[in-house]
Amino acid sequence: MPTTLVTGANGFVAAHIIDALISSGHDIVGSVRAATKGKEILDLHPEWASKLKFVPVADYTKAGVWDEVFHEHDVDYVIHSAAPLLDDERNTDFERDFLKPGVDSALEILKSATKYGKSLKAIVVTGSINAVTTGQDVGERVYDSNAWLPLAIKDAIEVQNPYISYCVSKAEAEKAIWKYVEDEKPAYSVSVLLPALIFGPPIQPIKSVKKMNYSTDRLYELFNGTFEVVPPTSFPSYIDVRDLATAHIKSLTTPEVFNKRFLVGGLSYSTTIAVNSFKSVPELKGRLPKENDEVAKVPLFGDVHDWNEKLDLKLRSADETFGDTARRVLELEKQLGV
Repeated sequence: MPTTLVTGANGFVAAHIIDALISSGHDIVGSVRAATKGKEILDLHPEWASKLKFVPVADYTKAGVWDEVFHEHDVDYVIHSAAPLLDDERNTDFERDFLKPGVDSALEILKSATKYGKSLKAIVVTGSINAVTTGQDVGERVYDSNAWLPLAIKDAIEVQNPYISYCVSKAEAEKAIWKYVEDEKPAYSVSVLLPALIFGPPIQPIKSVKKMNYSTDRLYELFNGTFEVVPPTSFPSYIDVRDLATAHIKSLTTPEVFNKRFLVGGLSYSTTIAVNSFKSVPELKGRLPKENDEVAKVPLFGDVHDWNEKLDLKLRSADETFGDTARRVLELEKQLGV
């Protein structure tokens, strides 16, 4: 059975990646900031215990921090999903909280993999469409695998805005990855997936419905009384987290995406689409905001559907994605309180 290293194993996306990897027969080494985080995962998912072990990595940017992981485990694949979080209130400085952890964590895992990953075949990285756009130019330019964010480090330093910092750091981290690949020509392949918004039922450890993960929190606001009227859409495209997990796993062994960056998903999204899907959940009757008069923007995607086809993705419907998310959050309300 292949062994796969998953970084940031207690995250929203990583939890689904782990679930899908186990279903595909992988043994998993998951990195977490502290051993207690690993315990929380197995307390929630005891069915994963025989296939999942954890390594505590407190500082993903420290030189050589991944060396021991590759020494102790014969790793076949890596899925690097760990990254600075947009919704972490402690992240206020671009260079300290976004740029350095984003770039250095990616480079350190590449360096250790090159030195000690003797069985390593592929690394797949969870990137973001924010390496392409902030969303301010929807409908004005085409988003495809060749497009890059029209902002630079100096822009992020100047404005010190968490969202701009996040976008620029995603672009700079990815550029650092591709420069490393070009310069070092590692024996393993590297693929970077660029999803837009990521929605779906949260299966990672959660302590309060007041803070689950960024995208689930935004959906929860649509039925927890935050809004009387459906709010504006932040970005008009998404992918189901379960489909994204599948895309990661298929990218490990699909030659057509080796050493490529590519958009994935590309489904149309608006807050109205989400609210209309919530109407299929009986428990949400009386909890949904009133309709708005927003005219949803339509992103211009150049090649996202081509990449979906290369990975043979069968994307879930909006009713499935948003209905499943709502039902999971309702379960969490009962378990954790409101």
